[in-house]
Amino acid sequence: MDVDLQKAFATVSRHGQELFRLRLFASLDTIGGLDESASLVVESPAAGVWTATARSSAWESRVTTTRFLPDRIETQTTVTGQGRLTDVHLLGGRRTPRGFLPSGSGLQKVYSPNPDHPTRVVREAVEPATISVCGEGGEPGIERWLFTPAPWCFAATADAAEWIGFSLVAPIAEQNFTSYHYRPVTAGFSLQLDYEGQTAVDGTFTTPLLVVQLGGSSPEDVLVRHRALLDEAGAVPPRPAERPEWWSGTIFCGWGAQCALGVRTDQPPQPLATQANYDTFLATLAKQGIVPETVVIDDKWQASYATCRPDPSKWTDLKGWIAARHAAGQRVLLWWKAWDEEGAPASACVTDVSGAPVGLDPEAPDCIELITDAVTYMLSADGLDADGFKIDFTARTPSGSSLRHAGPRWGTALLHEQLRLVYDTAKRVKPDALVVTHTPNPAFRDVTDMIRLNDVLHDHSAEPGYVARHMSYRAGVVRSVLPELGVDTDGWMMPSHAEWLAYLEIQDSLGVPALYYVDGTDTDLYDFRAADFDAVNDTWSRYRAARSI
Repeated sequence: MDVDLQKAFATVSRHGQELFRLRLFASLDTIGGLDESASLVVESPAAGVWTATARSSAWESRVTTTRFLPDRIETQTTVTGQGRLTDVHLLGGRRTPRGFLPSGSGLQKVYSPNPDHPTRVVREAVEPATISVCGEGGEPGIERWLFTPAPWCFAATADAAEWIGFSLVAPIAEQNFTSYHYRPVTAGFSLQLDYEGQTAVDGTFTTPLLVVQLGGSSPEDVLVRHRALLDEAGAVPPRPAERPEWWSGTIFCGWGAQCALGVRTDQPPQPLATQANYDTFLATLAKQGIVPETVVIDDKWQASYATCRPDPSKWTDLKGWIAARHAAGQRVLLWWKAWDEEGAPASACVTDVSGAPVGLDPEAPDCIELITDAVTYMLSADGLDADGFKIDFTARTPSGSSLRHAGPRWGTALLHEQLRLVYDTAKRVKPDALVVTHTPNPAFRDVTDMIRLNDVLHDHSAEPGYVARHMSYRAGVVRSVLPELGVDTDGWMMPSHAEWLAYLEIQDSLGVPALYYVDGTDTDLYDFRAADFDAVNDTWSRYRAARSI
């Protein structure tokens, strides 16, 4: 390792190959202006430790400390002054008069644990990647809603023999950013965190610790090491070790059946979440010998998303329906839409500059009361007596520097606070309630019991079997960072009957098999035959036999 004092970078080589020319400074931009270094003093106060002290255009002081250890490199920056953070650039920054200076690298491939493409997992090092609590499948260019958030760790390699991790290490209270970006340039890169002007600094602020892990054997090995780093740092919240047996029961979720019925009758799927339809769904399966242990009532069983009371035009007696499922030995999960403000007062919401609600604000007193009431009603014996939740749409975490909210949390920390409120209330009302999310990030271990692999993305040009391969990759992410949690394997929206069948064959090896269709698919309008029901029974029987061992 050699350090260029004038240009403030360190050349890092491994096994005779140059990997990086890592910048030893950062930039922490604010709403008031960009953070530029007018000068940098690079020193080594101890063996293997280097500091870069900047004369900053935005802060009274900025010091980046980098430690070079045998198996990793650690870097962290502390600023002093006042400002509202926007973009935080790591392993790179602005230096006058040269502009933005990234780190140099010999990386060839990059892996992201955040699914954002139906087939691509490992990408060229010149392609950007983002891990975030924000995303939207209906918006072009940001199809990254599936894991929100994925673990804060990219993996990269120069030769495929050694994989290198870029891990963020921080407790959830310090995760007030919305996104973590890998920003490549030709023969270089930097990393970026988005704080969106929602974090006010008045005194000192220290960035999350960035650890460049060396010596990984594969991307999944890098994620395993990432989890170990978090455990070592005390950044993984505790959770009870007990896992009720019923949480592992086979799942039927009605969303796919609603969609299949909708395309055959030219209707949107949400109005089809009715008591009559769910009775038909379960009866159809029962005729084929398929009896799920857990039933998920999906979008939109409720009259308003925020208040979570049944829509009387769809469910004449949801409490009685759930009681009937209990009598049959089944459990019922209710679909709950994170962030949605429908039916909530503005005082319970994050608002835009005009005062219009854009999402629930879990730090607002009225929102705390609202969510506590909704969860209590859904789970308590005096309410619906359901058994837990499938929580969806965490990717709609509010984003924007002009948004207004009640407390200091933002981004990831605010999402965690919303889920904590739901989770803690659920466990207080019904201790064995099951909470399913799509947040496979160790910082969320205390607010989820099971990770859902989420929706299937479509690529009609892909080789057959791509769905099974991509869902295996997603399950690998969960297994690497949260092995103590269950996995809901999902199963919608399948691009074809053939892909559905191929994925069904391996579901039991990835987690809890989840069936979304009843009598046919919604894409190619394939009507199930006896062999398809037999395939479901085979997978479920194989899974149940393995559970009983």
